[in-house]
Amino acid sequence: MKKIKGFGGRSYGKPDKPEGIEKIQQQMREQLEKIEEGFENIEVVGTAGGGAIKVTAKCSYEISAIEYDKSLLEDQEMFNDLLIAAINEAMREVTKKRNEEFSKVVGLEGLPNL
Repeated sequence: MKKIKGFGGRSYGKPDKPEGIEKIQQQMREQLEKIEEGFENIEVVGTAGGGAIKVTAKCSYEISAIEYDKSLLEDQEMFNDLLIAAINEAMREVTKKRNEEFSKVVGLEGLPNL
């Protein structure tokens, strides 16, 4: 955007961004895209019931495996509760891992869970 000069020498409009900032923004965007693509290959695990149920999830928010002790099938309500707990734990781990990876790029530690 060009600056427009009014009467009295005042400038109106916003000046163009310096090229250096645009280059840095583009590099950061590219790094973030690479990280996002890499999340497909990073897996985390959530467990419940002392390890009776284990849920493996990709950092792209996809469940890739569920393992459980077959004896849990005798009590379906408990099985459902533990499965939900393990999935929730896996999703918390995904969020934690994603924040860690993103913080490496932007240089911020301890990002809040988004």
